[in-house]
Amino acid sequence: MRTLKYRNDRREKILGLLLSNRRMTVPELSKQLRVTGATIRADLEALHRQNKLIRTFGGAMAPQEMALAEMPMDMRLRKQTAEKQIIGRFAVSNIHDNMVIALDASTSSLALSYFIKDRKGLTVITNSLAIATHLVDAPGVNVILPGGTLRHESSSVVGPEAVAFLQRMEAELCFMGVHSIHLERGLGEVSQTEMEVKRALAGISRKVVVLADSTKWNRVSAGYFWSLDKVDSVISEGEISKEIKTSLHAKGVKLLLAQ
Repeated sequence: MRTLKYRNDRREKILGLLLSNRRMTVPELSKQLRVTGATIRADLEALHRQNKLIRTFGGAMAPQEMALAEMPMDMRLRKQTAEKQIIGRFAVSNIHDNMVIALDASTSSLALSYFIKDRKGLTVITNSLAIATHLVDAPGVNVILPGGTLRHESSSVVGPEAVAFLQRMEAELCFMGVHSIHLERGLGEVSQTEMEVKRALAGISRKVVVLADSTKWNRVSAGYFWSLDKVDSVISEGEISKEIKTSLHAKGVKLLLAQ
């Protein structure tokens, strides 16, 4: 039973890596997951038979519909965990006592919320039930949640009621994670209802800060909800190409690399 669970967990991780990178080789997957090439090849064949990926010479790639799909919440919580914590720890230096901030329902914002529990007089406007639950035992943090429709995939509140409520609020900073950052189209997501809420949160905030690990650059998303020239800064990590740095600078967006 334990072997079966380990195998299933490993195959979930393979799908997550393909979702981020679109195409990977057997050696790349073997190195990431610390298993033999033979094990990876067996996993790829099994996932290919289930129509969950496309086999390529020496590796595999994600089908287009998979690249545009939303990863389940539990899988996203296990993905790029260390990077999100590094970004969250870096971002918290911008959050001070008695501020009003907005947090979306992304796992990147959830990671950030781990570092704000000691703030005093802080108000957090969010549509994330996970963030609200995490901050229950933070007496110095006031959480404002909208009403609306529960979205199970992201453990969040969405819909026209949520958007209308949020549009009556005001925040100094909005922190949000994204499915992708496209240099021309802007911030991308896969869910229309989440895009509407993210647009509302960004719209009520004086500054928008994007939390994005290095896998988010120039991926394809189902839609785009906010242009890059309306973003104040992007907090990321890892190696960022010269093209990305130049484009962000031209749009007036500050790129901050968390260490």
